Order: sequence, then C-alpha cells, then structure tokens
Amino acid sequence: MSMYRIFSLAIAAVPLCAAAQVNQKGTFHLGLGVSAGGHATQYVQNITIDIFGVPITSRTEENDGAATVLFPIDIQYGIAKPVSLGLFVEPGSYLDSSNTRSNGLVLFGFQPRAYIINHDRFTWMGSLQIGSAGLRIKDTENGQNTEALYRGPFFGLSSGVGFYFGEHIGLQLHARYMSTTFDLKEYEQNGASIDISAIEAELNTTGFALQASLALRF
Repeated sequence: MSMYRIFSLAIAAVPLCAAAQVNQKGTFHLGLGVSAGGHATQYVQNITIDIFGVPITSRTEENDGAATVLFPIDIQYGIAKPVSLGLFVEPGSYLDSSNTRSNGLVLFGFQPRAYIINHDRFTWMGSLQIGSAGLRIKDTENGQNTEALYRGPFFGLSSGVGFYFGEHIGLQLHARYMSTTFDLKEYEQNGASIDISAIEAELNTTGFALQASLALRF
C-alpha cells in the first residue's frame, strides 16, 4: 500500500475518532442518579431579648453530624470537546443525629464540567456546582408541632468517571465534596407563623458523598 493511500485513510479516520468521544460540541447529556453522603454540621443560634430597653443576646452552638440521601438530575450541553455546561436539581432527605424529624432537602444550580480524559467509551470528569439549597424540618416537641425553613448557598466539587456501553447509555460514578450555609427564614408552631426577627440561626454543613448515575447522551 502506498504512503499516499495510508495518509488518505488516516485523514479520513480523524472525524470518525472525534465523533466517538463521550463529549464534543453539541452533545446533550442527561444524568439520573442517587447520592449518599456524610456531613459535619454546626448549628449556631443567637436570640436577642429586650430587658428594660437593653438588648441581651444569648448564643448557643452545637456541633453534630448528618447524612444525606439525594436523587440528582443534571443536564449538560457540550460547548467544546473538553467542556460542557449544565444545570442540576437534587431533591432528597437530610438525616441528623435524632433521625426522627420529617424533612425535605433540595439543591439546585449551575454546573460546568471538564472532561479530563475523553475517549469513546470512557471519560474522567471534574465538575463544579454553584447554587442554592433549601431545607425544611418538621418536628414535635412537648406536644408542639414545629416547622422550620432554611435557605442558603450551596457549593460542590466532584471527580468522576463514566463508562459507556453504546452510543447513548452509560454509568457514571462520582466522589463529591459538598458545603452549605443555611439561614433560618421561616418558623411555624402549630401552623401559626412565628416572628423570628429576634432570632438568628445558621446551619453549616460540610461533607463528602458518593454518587452513581445512569448517563444518557444524544
């Protein structure tokens, strides 16, 4: 075979190799998964009361731990071979050490992703998550039904790998770092809203999670 023919075949094969990569410009990705994590928590509460016109503030701080179970849904769009941009939403549960309170947790936001290794059936990814978090906790104390709503910023980093079994279906595994800062926004007791203007409450969480997702690409 002549060198000219070998060179011609190599040039013709380049687009085929590029098209086989997990991500490229114009690729649409959808991920549906489950994530389980453990977190260190810090709860800080400042209550200010007025005594004869003098404001007196009492502070309490509690360090504890919590677990989360989330169901991540994310969409990505390839803007170049090594990069995609996307959005995520992750509903789930937040379980603290009491493990008796009804709760609901949701994370959502913006998620850029880099494809460090980008082969036809395998990819190594790094992702950044910037967004918001909401946490609602219902509890019963001394015969009183309470409900607290917390909101605040969320930040996450992850590193993961993807294995693809065909052109459209694969499995992704991610190791995640997660951090939230929740502020108390609303508080109800027996269905009645309570004025929280004299209460400052903050819940900080930092932890790690493992995630497995069904990955679809088009």
